[in-house]
Amino acid sequence: MNPIEHPSPSGFLRESLLRAGLSPEVFTWCPASEVPEPFRALLVHEGDMTSTLERFHEERMLLEVLAEGNSDQYYHREVILKGERTGRAAEFGLIEIELKNFPSILQGPILLGQQPLGGILNDSGVVYKSQPLGYFSVAREALPPKLSPLGSMSVLYGRYNQLKNQDGSCLARILEIVPDFNQP
Repeated sequence: MNPIEHPSPSGFLRESLLRAGLSPEVFTWCPASEVPEPFRALLVHEGDMTSTLERFHEERMLLEVLAEGNSDQYYHREVILKGERTGRAAEFGLIEIELKNFPSILQGPILLGQQPLGGILNDSGVVYKSQPLGYFSVAREALPPKLSPLGSMSVLYGRYNQLKNQDGSCLARILEIVPDFNQP
């Protein structure tokens, strides 16, 4: 199944892409085996992206919120994760967070937008799992100018992922794109 058509209560992926100025048609979905290194090491796993990026880049990730909003019980945002030391972009993400599935003590820090969701979950000790739903490539020229921090490589790779808590409830749906590793 094309992950663009994956059911979600709010039609997350299609709506989030359109909000971000991205056309769903520019994504070429592929099996995990077709994602090349070093993208595969960053994308093809069942861990959270924040800690994976921190290990790979050997620095803490900071959150830059490009856009955010609320609809019903969902909080959605567009973000870039950047290295604390280098300031280099390490990921672009479109995320829809189901706030009702979080303990109330975590909802405030999530809405503040100062720390990546993976960092909040890991720091709080909430037990959760990643469940990637698909992998893709996307031509750099198909991305809007606001994503220039991802570099100029002609093709970038990403995944569509969801985070679930212990009882299987969805915590978040995330489209993640990792950048050109040759950027300055």
